[in-house]
Amino acid sequence: MRQRTSLPEEHPRRMKKIIIAALLGGFILFVWSFIAHLPPVGTAGLRVLPPAQNDAIAAALGGAMKERALYILPGSDMVKFMRGPAAIVAFNPRPAELAIGGSPFATFLILELICDILAALCGAIIAINLSPALGFWPRVFVLMTIGVLATIDIDASYWNWYAFPTRHLLAQFVDHAGGWFFAGLVLGKITKA
Repeated sequence: MRQRTSLPEEHPRRMKKIIIAALLGGFILFVWSFIAHLPPVGTAGLRVLPPAQNDAIAAALGGAMKERALYILPGSDMVKFMRGPAAIVAFNPRPAELAIGGSPFATFLILELICDILAALCGAIIAINLSPALGFWPRVFVLMTIGVLATIDIDASYWNWYAFPTRHLLAQFVDHAGGWFFAGLVLGKITKA
């Protein structure tokens, strides 16, 4: 009869693998996200208003919207919605207030890295619980499915309900599936039994 490794001995080794995989996988997600947010993928479907219109619209938004929130125009009036135009506005009246050490951009990068590490932690937990009989490439593709699922569940809904551009939706597939493919290469290797 084969003797099984006791749980107390196995647990620290598994935890070490999960933590290392989460840190490395999170860093890879972060780097890939940075690359994927560069043109042309990162700007797919985005438009910038001319400066004169930008100032007028920012003033109008600031006059009507006071708190950080998502605002839907024209609201719940379906007749007005169907007639158009319609918009969803992610409004932030004072982005600099979120800054750590006076730098909003650095704050956004730090928070993004933390979120990517937490996401990779979830991926590492999934990866370490995959069957040891599963080969390397199938493990990578299982992990890549996380990105595909997220895009279908979240971004496709935004495309459907809020008219996010199709180009933006396709770019999100590149961002999420690509990120989880590259993170999956590391997570699949580190967590394999």
